[in-house]
Amino acid sequence: MSAKTLNILLLEDEENDHLLIREMLSKTYSAGFHLDRANTCAQAEQMASASHYNIFLVDYQLDCPLTGIDWVNAMHKKLGGKCPPTLLLTGQPDVQHIDMLARQTTGISYFLTKSELNAESLERTIRFTLKNQTLVQHPRKLVTILMADDDPDDRLLVEDAFLEIRLDNPLDFVENGVELMDYLHRRGTYSHLAGAPLPGLILLDLNMPRKDGREALNEIKQDEALRKIPIVILTTSKADEDLLASYNLGANSFIVKPVTFDKLVEVIRVVTDYWLCIVTLPTSTGKSPA
Repeated sequence: MSAKTLNILLLEDEENDHLLIREMLSKTYSAGFHLDRANTCAQAEQMASASHYNIFLVDYQLDCPLTGIDWVNAMHKKLGGKCPPTLLLTGQPDVQHIDMLARQTTGISYFLTKSELNAESLERTIRFTLKNQTLVQHPRKLVTILMADDDPDDRLLVEDAFLEIRLDNPLDFVENGVELMDYLHRRGTYSHLAGAPLPGLILLDLNMPRKDGREALNEIKQDEALRKIPIVILTTSKADEDLLASYNLGANSFIVKPVTFDKLVEVIRVVTDYWLCIVTLPTSTGKSPA
């Protein structure tokens, strides 16, 4: 197998699924991949021990006593640091249960449901896994992330990006600066949140109706109860005055909105890895007003 070729070991006991995955890979990788298929755990273990693979694709439900997760656990004990990242494939309807098991298993980077699998999603997930495999093992702080943006398309794209990277953090949305301040102070529509922890991260658009992001940012950073919340400006503006004003008002980061979904996913991954995994923050950003 060539060092420049994407070398994949597929543990899949269903021939039709094997052929479908091979066809999907052919559409996006062409001659740039080499796929070895094993239909038993023993065969997969022998192949994984004898050859170098960039990634494992493993079916969860196998026609043997072991599940795909059991096999991954066994291979990590055997190969240790030489075990490549793994994508778990599942046809099980209870994806929440599979997701929980996958997160508890060292080495499984993502799982994909077979019913929603297509060539583009498979290629994209493999690419993200290989690029970010050192990041996916970080435990994230399970704080709420609040996005303030009046554009429904942008809110939907960010929500899809969260799903793409399998981020379990609660994600809430407000559509303008007035709603943002009401949310943080637990007023009006958001009074039911009184006493709940404040968001751990705010994604803030600058150009919003009623009260724009600049005004809201200034209010938040002037408020002793709110100022510790990290605020990432996520805006279409490339103007130097907006950049300088945002930092002068206390923004923690300034990011111009990406123009493609793939780039947005990368941005969301990096931002959340940084703020929820790497950075040391106060034990709590505080409780909202009762």
